[in-house]
Amino acid sequence: MTSSKLGSVGRPRINAEQTMARFPPGTLDRIKEVLRPGETVADFMRESVALELRRREGPPVGGPGRA
Repeated sequence: MTSSKLGSVGRPRINAEQTMARFPPGTLDRIKEVLRPGETVADFMRESVALELRRREGPPVGGPGRA
């Protein structure tokens, strides 16, 4: 008897894009030191990237290299 999966069961996948990042030594330990209760390293990274994207995509705020 064989089983084939024609469709996915369960909830839809979120945050499906993946990447591998390399960090300087000690970075992950620093991140773990500042995690909120119940927060994972992945949660921290997703939030950090989202905040940085909003900052960079938003209007320039002045300073060197920012018109």
